[in-house]
Amino acid sequence: MISVSDTGTGMTDEVIEKAFEPFFTTKDQGKGTGLGLSMVYGFVQRSGGHLKIYSEVGEGTTFHIYLPRAHEEAAGDEETIDILDGLPSRGSETILVVDDEEELADVAVTILGSLGYKTFSANDGKQALKILEDHQDIDLLFSDVIMPGGLDGYKLALAALKIHPALKILLTSGFTRRREEHANEKNAATAALAGNLLGKPYNRSELARAIRRTLDKEGADET
Repeated sequence: MISVSDTGTGMTDEVIEKAFEPFFTTKDQGKGTGLGLSMVYGFVQRSGGHLKIYSEVGEGTTFHIYLPRAHEEAAGDEETIDILDGLPSRGSETILVVDDEEELADVAVTILGSLGYKTFSANDGKQALKILEDHQDIDLLFSDVIMPGGLDGYKLALAALKIHPALKILLTSGFTRRREEHANEKNAATAALAGNLLGKPYNRSELARAIRRTLDKEGADET
């Protein structure tokens, strides 16, 4: 997968639906042909891959380009290591999953449950903070970055650390890590969270490794 992100104005659902159409452009007349994305889309399709747009109005856009895996053996391939080592990293800690998309929260809860973790779930920051106040045994907060209600993943993380100073935190986003680091580079705490970001979409092995890596970190690096 190749991801390209920007910090622009983002796209509405209507624009996303037409983004790959030849000659469609949002630029003023004479300033854009609308052929760039359609050419990329055609190349990806001919290569046996596919392309997904993740965009939030006012936040920016990320293009995920998926291309077929080469059949040649790759040195140090992490998925191959997982297969050889058996099941992905497991654990018994308690994790709070926060995502405003209920289906995505359910996917994460199902995967983490299959790996031995105890889970709670919330659909927004306010609900997540209430759960944290009621359950002192939560070891890790796993939250999406973009959420409604004025409390995004970064703000939720900072508020959660006031309740549980030793809480481990892992954020996930459809934007790339480079984009998140750029957006948060002026704040040391949020920059550290962006540096440990798990990109969407993720598979079972990627989630398992990221969760285990975050839980095993020495001290509260996120603070």
